[in-house]
Amino acid sequence: MILIRGIRGDNYARKIENGIVDCRDVLSALLKPPNTGYNYSDYYEGNMVKAICSYREEKSVDLTDPDFLFSTLTDYCIPHIYLTYFHVVNEKSIDWLDNFEDDTSFIALNVRLDRNTKTVIGSEYFGARMKYVDDIRHVDQSDFHPFYAACSCSIENLFHHKKDMAELVRAYNTFFFPLLHRERDEKFNDIENEFRIIAYDCPRISFNTIAQLPRDTTIYCKSGNIYRGVLKAGINTEFENELSVLTNPKVSLRDLINNESSGIHIESKFKPIDIKEITEDYRYLGDKEACKKFISHILKSKPREKYVNRTVKRTYDLRKHTDVVFTQAIKMLSTKAQSTIWLYKQKIITGKQLKPLQKRTRCKPAKQKNTIAVQTTRFECQWWLFFQ
Repeated sequence: MILIRGIRGDNYARKIENGIVDCRDVLSALLKPPNTGYNYSDYYEGNMVKAICSYREEKSVDLTDPDFLFSTLTDYCIPHIYLTYFHVVNEKSIDWLDNFEDDTSFIALNVRLDRNTKTVIGSEYFGARMKYVDDIRHVDQSDFHPFYAACSCSIENLFHHKKDMAELVRAYNTFFFPLLHRERDEKFNDIENEFRIIAYDCPRISFNTIAQLPRDTTIYCKSGNIYRGVLKAGINTEFENELSVLTNPKVSLRDLINNESSGIHIESKFKPIDIKEITEDYRYLGDKEACKKFISHILKSKPREKYVNRTVKRTYDLRKHTDVVFTQAIKMLSTKAQSTIWLYKQKIITGKQLKPLQKRTRCKPAKQKNTIAVQTTRFECQWWLFFQ
């Protein structure tokens, strides 16, 4: 699959010569939608706010709510999710190109797709084609979506005990669903044909302790105040006002949010990813005219798509697995924060047979046979995520 992307700033585009692509954090875009100059879409996805609300079981779908905002800024996952987007080359790509300014620089990738999921899978990132829907609430999240498996495979090597992944996979599946299912809006055009790469700093878990990288952050307030500090997951850290003349320039994150009436946004951050592990070829194309020539060449002699086998399909008879505990894995995206769906099962070896939990929870009944599973070299994952 051939992907192209327009980038403002030639020095940023030329990072591709070293196999590097930058992904922009999603949280800063949620707090203040950026003006990227891209006519079709951007880093802001309003439905992700609903997904965050559903996952955290918040009552208010409002990032200006002080408690919701504080919990989001100190979350183990949300401030550490990054995104970039490409265009899949096709017969309408010349029309797509016409929407860019003449000083835009372009890059191209020839990516290797996983044969089963048709995604690209790297280390702490994956990519998938965007799906366009009229209403995201009409998409059945109980179906198997390929990115579920891709996300799991991208972080499997980070965990010695694979069952430690269960909660993080549940969170990521919830957050990424709206990033890969975009509602058709006034910006939508069938020329778009977008392919998104989602990257993340996955928390590490060791001896039942979870740890996340700190994030250096500048907070901008509507009042004009600017604070600098570090976001740490689960911690109410201190930020310092740039106005050094203040008697006490330091303030806790929670007090900062309350004092500024939640009217804040944060500095954007970029995460570089090494795309050499997912590509057959990558290159800097140059200006708009060079990109046009590249597209024309590809359309005349389009190369065959490259596939790798990162996942393997297998079937299981679940009647033979009696020691299964059901865990909640993804929240149904809805206008109601409490709407949920039960999707994954976690197999825990206990040495004894466990009673089924369907009668005690709202868990969706298990399919009994012909279950499609996805296996990597290290562990088995499927709709229900089996962990040995």
